[in-house]
Amino acid sequence: MKKIASNLAASAALLFLLAWGVAAGTDLFVLSRWNAKDSSVVVIEDLLGRRIDPESGEGGEWESEFVKLRIMYRSGPEAGTREEVEIMQLSDSRLSLLPGKEYLLLADAFDDGTVQYSISDRYRVPAVVGFITFACGILVIVAGRPGFKALVGLFLSLLFLIGWFVPRLASGYPPVPFAVLAVAAVSVVTSFFVVRKRELRPIPIFGAVGGAAGASVTGWFMVSLWQLTGLESDSAALLASTAPDLSLRGLLLAAVMVGSIGAVLDVAVSVTSSMGELYEYDPSIPRKRLWKAGISVGSDVLGSMINTLILAYLGSSLPFVVLIATEGADFIGLLNDPHIAQEVLRSVAGTVGLLLTIPATAAAGVWWISGRWKEPEDSGGA
Repeated sequence: MKKIASNLAASAALLFLLAWGVAAGTDLFVLSRWNAKDSSVVVIEDLLGRRIDPESGEGGEWESEFVKLRIMYRSGPEAGTREEVEIMQLSDSRLSLLPGKEYLLLADAFDDGTVQYSISDRYRVPAVVGFITFACGILVIVAGRPGFKALVGLFLSLLFLIGWFVPRLASGYPPVPFAVLAVAAVSVVTSFFVVRKRELRPIPIFGAVGGAAGASVTGWFMVSLWQLTGLESDSAALLASTAPDLSLRGLLLAAVMVGSIGAVLDVAVSVTSSMGELYEYDPSIPRKRLWKAGISVGSDVLGSMINTLILAYLGSSLPFVVLIATEGADFIGLLNDPHIAQEVLRSVAGTVGLLLTIPATAAAGVWWISGRWKEPEDSGGA
């Protein structure tokens, strides 16, 4: 027991050093390539004073103040130099200015030559990367090789979605067909790294694509019936103004499909693994029994997956729901609100996708296991 505890303590210490080294390396990398002309990474060394902006109106909701700071630049040609600047911010700004911490300093130059400084946000890139490294390391230590393979699969899936799928949508390609391709690609990657038996890897791919296609059809029906435009969020409205040729309805359906990939794959992999274990235990198992086993396991997993999917969508829109509730909207008003309707669409379409994933995976499993996987054994026995 003591040996295990000492090994865990040593692993945690090494992991902490690794995360710290990655964060420091990320910091050097980002600062060496920082080329923004109107923003800089700075360290606040001291707060020198505050004064209220006389033009903003005292006591008002949008009262502004000027804060004098002594800063040290960490990026750009002025890196390493110190300067006293006066920034402008709201008096009730939620971003606290703490000496010794790093922030992003914006410099807005006007036509008369004056420059207005402001602090836009904390500089947190190294900390974020370091924390992700530490969390991934914990996963590898606890789960071992399967955890490492899962991380590799996740990295490749994100690389595909961000590096290939999103740029295609931004270029004007049809969202729904490319979302189907994205689901298939992520399913291939996930199955390759998660499913241990290589003979079973095609099965969850068929199930996930079938479930995502069902979610797409359900979403399309609901969008048409409810007359949703895809402009229900501020980001969608901004996107429509900057890229008017994009199909926002198609993007909404693509978002439903991509958002349900994780839950759909979870169900598909669970059904596949259970059917594979049953067949390996009893190769003579009838197809009807194999089908029933897949449906039963999928039904058991379905309850928790539905909760995961719906609560995830509720959590993502919780600030907006609370905002509506504070305005005194009743239950009927909430249901009729387009933002709520969009989240209901995601939840219902995702749930239908989960429901269809179970029979799709079970059918693919029966066909693949009892047919294609069994043929080599039959021919070898003959």
